[in-house]
Amino acid sequence: MTWVPLTERFSTLPLVLAGPILRRVEPGTVTVWLALKEARTVTLHLYSKDAEGRLLQQFAGRHPTVRLGDHIHIVAVTARPTAGEQPLAWGGFYYYDLFFQADHASEEQMPSLSTPGILTEHPASAEALERLVYPGHPLPGFVVPPEEVNALRIMHGSCRKPHGTGKDMLAALDTLLETTIQREIGQRPHHLFLTGDQIYADDVAAPLLFALNDAGTFLFAGNQEEVLPLVNAPARTLPPGGRGPVVRNKAMFTTSTPENHLLSLAEYVAMYLFTWSDILWPSDLPAIEDLQKAYGGDGPHEKQEPYAALVSRLRQFRSTLPHVRRALAHIPLYTICDDHDVTDDWYLDGAWCQQVLHSELGHRILRNALLAYALFQAWGNTPDQFEQPNGKAFLAALDTWRGDEADDRAKTLSIGIGLPDTFAGRGELPQTEQAFDWHYRYAGSRYQVIVMDTRTQRLYRSPSAFPGLLSPHALETQVAAAIREDADVTIMISATPAIGQNFVEAVQFWGHWSLRNNYALDQESWALDWGTFQPFLKTVSAMKRVVFLSGDVHYAFGSSLAYWSLGEHTTAKMVNYTSSPLLNEVSGPEIAVLITIYPQLAHLLRGQGSSQADFFAWDIEGANRHLLKRILPIILMRLYFVWWSVPMLMNARRSRTEIVFPARGWPRGAFNAIPPDRRYRVHYLRDQLDIAQAQEGKENKPAYSPFPGWLLRIIRLGLKGVTILEKRVEQVRKRMARRARGLEQESSHVRNHVLRRAIRGTDLLERKLEKRKNTLGEAIFHHQQWLQEWKAGSQIIGYANIGEISFHWNTEEQEVVQRLWWWHPSNPEHPTLASEFHETLRPPALDAGPQLP
Repeated sequence: MTWVPLTERFSTLPLVLAGPILRRVEPGTVTVWLALKEARTVTLHLYSKDAEGRLLQQFAGRHPTVRLGDHIHIVAVTARPTAGEQPLAWGGFYYYDLFFQADHASEEQMPSLSTPGILTEHPASAEALERLVYPGHPLPGFVVPPEEVNALRIMHGSCRKPHGTGKDMLAALDTLLETTIQREIGQRPHHLFLTGDQIYADDVAAPLLFALNDAGTFLFAGNQEEVLPLVNAPARTLPPGGRGPVVRNKAMFTTSTPENHLLSLAEYVAMYLFTWSDILWPSDLPAIEDLQKAYGGDGPHEKQEPYAALVSRLRQFRSTLPHVRRALAHIPLYTICDDHDVTDDWYLDGAWCQQVLHSELGHRILRNALLAYALFQAWGNTPDQFEQPNGKAFLAALDTWRGDEADDRAKTLSIGIGLPDTFAGRGELPQTEQAFDWHYRYAGSRYQVIVMDTRTQRLYRSPSAFPGLLSPHALETQVAAAIREDADVTIMISATPAIGQNFVEAVQFWGHWSLRNNYALDQESWALDWGTFQPFLKTVSAMKRVVFLSGDVHYAFGSSLAYWSLGEHTTAKMVNYTSSPLLNEVSGPEIAVLITIYPQLAHLLRGQGSSQADFFAWDIEGANRHLLKRILPIILMRLYFVWWSVPMLMNARRSRTEIVFPARGWPRGAFNAIPPDRRYRVHYLRDQLDIAQAQEGKENKPAYSPFPGWLLRIIRLGLKGVTILEKRVEQVRKRMARRARGLEQESSHVRNHVLRRAIRGTDLLERKLEKRKNTLGEAIFHHQQWLQEWKAGSQIIGYANIGEISFHWNTEEQEVVQRLWWWHPSNPEHPTLASEFHETLRPPALDAGPQLP
């Protein structure tokens, strides 16, 4: 089969290019999102089923599509009850159908989902998967969330890259839904939260980027072709594999994979369409010769990853998309925007914001990404915003805009997505009142959901400082204003874990001082900026029982935080469940450390297991402003205990408003005169299935033999020694390189030659040291094949996974459970329930907190 451009295939495609995707569902509102090849007014009808199996219409809604190009039209249509119509019932099961009215056509002529040419050319003979229904059901359907928390089921996941390693767990959701629909309707999930990186704009496979360019150019026909500033050419002229210099040096982005970055609005739109649907995909992807021919030999070459391997992964991804489409048609979907939806490190720190927003090209790419996010994600999250005057003006401007950057409508679009023109690197990003809110809430009967925007409402204390993920204003509007006293539990959606792995956060904190930037280690964890994280914990603690759902980190785990506010005489319990990635497994020493070695490493460093860590916290404003002067002498008295005292001194200076110390290692009576304002205990949960298997003597998971502590110490010392030596050699090489630049104008050819030979020698030594370090690393982490294939431990899961959240809720028990479904190595053909984490949400007793020394 050969590559066929979209222009030669388009006439054979159905009307619906992507979707229907079920979005926000409440008793009084249901929203469905679609992408069509032609303009239509779309009507959404909702139905219940009576005892005889007849469909009874409930209420309806209609909305015209919004034009992006001659061949691509988007709509999120919402049905609401009118006066006299009843809302849907909590826990009720309903169907929906969609009707498509062309201009000047009568309502009697409107085709529906089952009409030939809408989803498929021959629906009568098509399989259920092609018709986006489950066997035995006439239409797509859904369940409104139940009234009782005990019956609530939530799915969540993040990080889905088309050419990522692993198997697509969003496609596996289709299997899970079909099972519950056919056998256990009471276990059917009610929400799906995608917690970030729905697309990877900065890491696109070369063959896919070529197909996106082809599709985007055709879909946006009828518009002025976008000419990128500073490049002065359309994005399609920049070859796959050759965009790095433009992305890094003109857009000022910091992604480590800039070679195939999305740039134009057409490319971002096409990426969403290819990620959610198989309709626009060609029968076969272009060969590497097609790319090289199109770009005159400047196309990609087989460098970092063989082209054939990329094509193979993309074919596998495409084969799962029919299952993804059917799943998304049946479960209400809610999303959150994270960096890869725009670009890696998006708004990470003040310096990034400053340099990218000052770049005309960087600013344009951000605008294109956020326009696509508004249409493909935000419209379905908060359809009410798009019914308000500002939202209507935004959609009207987009519908009539033809790509002219001098048109006033382009400015309207930038204002709507809240994109600042510039930023000084400190404070908060400016926004206008007309800008959309990317954060939102969902009000259940006995629970609430708060979806936070931790990207565009950050606090930047300085250009290079760790970011505060929620500014004081954002904390008030997104969290404090949402406290609901009648809710049994509050579910908070955060892109990055709110209660993260303290080992990872320690590496990020100390790495900041050596690397001098925040990008290499994604240094944007909640706890890195105490001045915003501690007020966040205080605010959240007022909700008593909180569940955080998060992604981002490319592994799954469970953690909890018990909280004691001594001044308020209150306690709270917070549980964080992380599910990541849906499709983007990572391998290597980093994940191996987290999965297997980290528990032992924590034991060696702290003298205790990794499951628990206690902290004391003080506010140092007002009456406590001299508190630091009373604590420092206590630390200095134990200065000889370097591994303890140095981190404590660092902690003492981390924030002007908060002091937080680990509870261990202090002399007796240290805080009798200055008791902490708050105490909290972080606990890392263990897989209950792993415990059960250990008790029963089963070994369904691959076995490993942990190193004895004495051997691990020796290897760690060796690694430390090699690392120090490697650093010294690097410094010498850099000094010689600076010296060589200073001698370039001198006439001594011999001296310059010797210096260049010395530089090459130190470079060779660096590579040898790196090899020795890798050898020692492999001694700890067994062998490379083990690293690639073994990604599951008792606490952390590195396989592609999707999380299922449920509650055990009654007067005696208040427990939240995360079950992780993934492709277990012992059963690679079907998703397997392979991990399960349990934790109570009952707030602890007031006197049960960490004890003072």
